[in-house]
Amino acid sequence: MTKVISKIVTRWSNSGMIDKSNEDIYVYGLDLLIFTILNISVIIVVSFIFNRFPETFILLLIIIPLQAYGGGYHAKTHLRCFLIMFIGWNMLLMILPFITPILSIIINILSLIIIWFLAPVPHVNVKMSPDHKMKLRNIVRMIAFIISLTSLLFMFIIPELTRHSIIISTGLCVVALSMIFALIFNKFRY
Repeated sequence: MTKVISKIVTRWSNSGMIDKSNEDIYVYGLDLLIFTILNISVIIVVSFIFNRFPETFILLLIIIPLQAYGGGYHAKTHLRCFLIMFIGWNMLLMILPFITPILSIIINILSLIIIWFLAPVPHVNVKMSPDHKMKLRNIVRMIAFIISLTSLLFMFIIPELTRHSIIISTGLCVVALSMIFALIFNKFRY
């Protein structure tokens, strides 16, 4: 796949669409985009097959923006990333029925606190200016707060949406755990 992506980017460069000095950036970006789309597509297709699309959609809606701005654990390979994501998604769907509303509230609040204090968690290879870090921190805090509040409002104001509230709280928990794992792995890896 990397060879195919490199050939595409080289053609773009040769045709003058992009600057030759930026080829590596485009290869990296296109590679990341393609594998992200593949990972999410597989999970969505499987969620339709097993009639778990609503839960999957809510989880993706929570996790993707928070991790995009807040960081978290990054696997070293695309395959490892996919396996962690796929296995984690399956485990999450298995435990969802056992999460009570009270436990959901506790998970929600603890996850929000963790995200509030840890985000953003950049990869060790990514250098970030203090201004950019503060900007990302504010974005993540705002998104996490809105998601957390939405979950709690669903539970208390619209009891019919308690199941959705539990899914939302669980999504927040996934992001918080991802941030904790990223900090731990970054500390021991480098």
